[in-house]
Amino acid sequence: MTITLAELRVQARRRSDMESSQFVTDGELTSYINNSIAELHDVLSDAYGSEYFVTVTSSQTITNGIDRYDLPTDFYELKGVDLKLTNQEWTNVKRFNFNERNRFANSSAWEVTGTSNIRYRIVGGQIIFSPTPDVDAEYRLWYTPLPTVLQNDSDELQDFNAYSEYVVVDVAIKMLQKEESDVSVLMAQKKALEKRIRDKSQNRDAAGSDTISDIYAEADDYFFRRGV
Repeated sequence: MTITLAELRVQARRRSDMESSQFVTDGELTSYINNSIAELHDVLSDAYGSEYFVTVTSSQTITNGIDRYDLPTDFYELKGVDLKLTNQEWTNVKRFNFNERNRFANSSAWEVTGTSNIRYRIVGGQIIFSPTPDVDAEYRLWYTPLPTVLQNDSDELQDFNAYSEYVVVDVAIKMLQKEESDVSVLMAQKKALEKRIRDKSQNRDAAGSDTISDIYAEADDYFFRRGV
């Protein structure tokens, strides 16, 4: 289900009792709406973003001798990095701690077994791999994209279970604050909506629960590579 920018404007004006008023212009209202969409995006991402917004890039090329690559233009928050050599399965890549940024700098990117020594870190608008890759390979990113920005009346927001009500109420609060009117009732409604979203969003996949991660395998891998 979706809702358009024009529909959000109408609902916000109705909620703030400003249907016949231009005290808040359409341009201002569009700005309020996009700011509130960004806030809803954060609430959902914080609750369980991997079930709502996460996307994955197509295979990207790692080139021998090049250690940094630009992130997608809509990149917001990283969920995971995968790596593979030609004709091999994808494998998870771990992040290196900043104070360990030179730990593998002089190592080969690949073990004799074909497994990877490579670690990554997000720095600014780029992803950096260490050690510098010494063969060509592929990587892909699992990430949360930036929130939708609505500009035209027909632009649409994905409306999960009528969560757009959060946007409408938040925008109405902003409109009434400009008018210096009482917003206490709307603030209480917003708080209740946020609680509802946080309580239910984590249960979007109710078919089963996540299993416990094998932390011992990760620890064994860590000590093996440190030579302990």
